[in-house]
Amino acid sequence: MNKKKILAIMLSSMFVLGSLAGCGKKEAETEDASYSVTLTDSSMLDDGSDVALTKDGMVQSDLTGEWVTPEQNDKRPIAITINNIYEALPQSGVEQADVIIEMLEEGKSVTRLLCVFSNYEDIEQLGPVRSARHYFDRKAMEFDAYFVHWGYSLYAGNDFDTITDLDHMDLNDQDAAAGFRVSRPGKALEHTGYTSGEKIVNQLASHDFDSTKCASYKKMFYFNMEDKEPEGGSDAKKITTTFTGGLAPSFEYDESTKLYKRFEAGGPQIDETTGNQLAFKNVIIQYAPHNFISGDPSGCIDIPLNGEGEGYYISDGKVIPIKWEKKNTASFLDYPSLDYLGDTSVRGAEMGEYGVTQYYTQDGELLKMNPGKTFVTMFPDDNKEGVTIE
Repeated sequence: MNKKKILAIMLSSMFVLGSLAGCGKKEAETEDASYSVTLTDSSMLDDGSDVALTKDGMVQSDLTGEWVTPEQNDKRPIAITINNIYEALPQSGVEQADVIIEMLEEGKSVTRLLCVFSNYEDIEQLGPVRSARHYFDRKAMEFDAYFVHWGYSLYAGNDFDTITDLDHMDLNDQDAAAGFRVSRPGKALEHTGYTSGEKIVNQLASHDFDSTKCASYKKMFYFNMEDKEPEGGSDAKKITTTFTGGLAPSFEYDESTKLYKRFEAGGPQIDETTGNQLAFKNVIIQYAPHNFISGDPSGCIDIPLNGEGEGYYISDGKVIPIKWEKKNTASFLDYPSLDYLGDTSVRGAEMGEYGVTQYYTQDGELLKMNPGKTFVTMFPDDNKEGVTIE
């Protein structure tokens, strides 16, 4: 047993041990007492322990690493599909997302964003909301999030029909009360669908969804307690992710704020509501397979989220190579071809049993990120030359 694990065990009796008995319900631990402890080195718990560090009754957010109440951290987030095509810009409300994941859609020519929010109740306008792809709903499940979308692909629809623990809201159908249209002269209709925090809250009340995270939930990210430059990192002042010649968003490091500002379509990517440029403390490039679904007439793709691969972690002007892995005890339906839509087998596992992505340093330790917002780019692993870091 290594030194760090021994130290974590020695300290474990001083921490609140967060354990869930089932979706939406907590069960008391055998230890009734809880203690507030201030640590100076969070590397003592970098072995993936479920021990929850506390500080003055607060815990680190699973999404940002910032200090929040245990009740806030136990609340399920929302994950919503946001349009990211040039004609749809600018978006509204996305600046408030804790995590944004960018993924390609059919044809591998444009991307959409999966925006994850722990606090969404006060967002006045969020969108434009677009239709689901199956790898979006499956990624939302990794956060144990309510998945919000406006319509869906055939493959996502099959997921909705067959995955019993996938809680979703379709603003184009049964949850239309939570959606509204915004006048955007010169924009096509598909770029005008929006929602708000208030409407989402009201519509969630009509569903029998659990409000707190499941017993099988496991967090995706691990955080330093304080800002820390990636050890042994190389300079990373600008990151460009060239999916295609016409789609090459980038991030530029701002020394004054120690954040990466996002650029797209030839200029800053702005939140229309606030006028602010999107900026992130952490940027992750995750290489993964991107396969066309055989026989699909629209050029739909499949991004298998299970398995392992490589990538980069970027923060504080530095970059380090990383690895990722996603293991599971329950399996989703693979979609190598259109024919697989005929499989309507019900999948009744809990969300956490489908697995969650974990990130590691090159030496196999869990990646510890800096507290703050994170942007993840899912990038084709057969186009690694498309990523440039300067």
